[in-house]
Order: sequence, then structure tokens, then C-alpha cells
Amino acid sequence: MTNPMTESVAIPGDGSFQLTVSSATQGQVFSFNIPSSAHRSVVRVTATGGTAGSTVVNYDSTTGFPDGVAAAGPLHAPVNSTGKYANLSRVDFCVKPTKYN
Repeated sequence: MTNPMTESVAIPGDGSFQLTVSSATQGQVFSFNIPSSAHRSVVRVTATGGTAGSTVVNYDSTTGFPDGVAAAGPLHAPVNSTGKYANLSRVDFCVKPTKYN
């Protein structure tokens, strides 16, 4: 991966987390990391790219993560017509309070 860019993203009402976007052979990828001090976890990530639509990743009891996750990656938008990941145009996170310390 090249050209990683990391930004702090606010969690409305409580803290922030780190979002890193990088370029990989297949296209743009991203990862996230919520510090334990935020007491939050992610239960769904939706990555939208161009006209390719969205990729939705769930972290819930059906995927073995009933309390969500504090970090994940690399994730990406859908594969576009060139066979590569579409460039990210939007990333949405569904975040909930967690029992993690």
C-alpha cells in the first residue's frame, strides 16, 4: 500500500477514531481503529464508490461479532467495470456503545 492518509474522525457525542485510506494494487482501501477510551464499536461499514454502488460489511451476531469491532481493514468500495476497486466517494459507519475497555 502506498500514500496512506490517516485522519481523526469524530464520533458524535463521544470521542473520535482513526481512518486510514491507502492506494493498493486493486485501488483505494481503508481501515479504521477506535481507541478503547472511546467505548464504541462499529457494527456496520458502508463504502460507496463512483457508480459501482456500495459495499456493506456487518459486524454483528450473524457474522460472529455481536458487540461489533473496534478495528478492521483493509476494506474497499465495490469492484468497478475495470476489475479494480472503485475510488471511495463516501464511507459511513454505524457505531454503538460497547462494553470493551
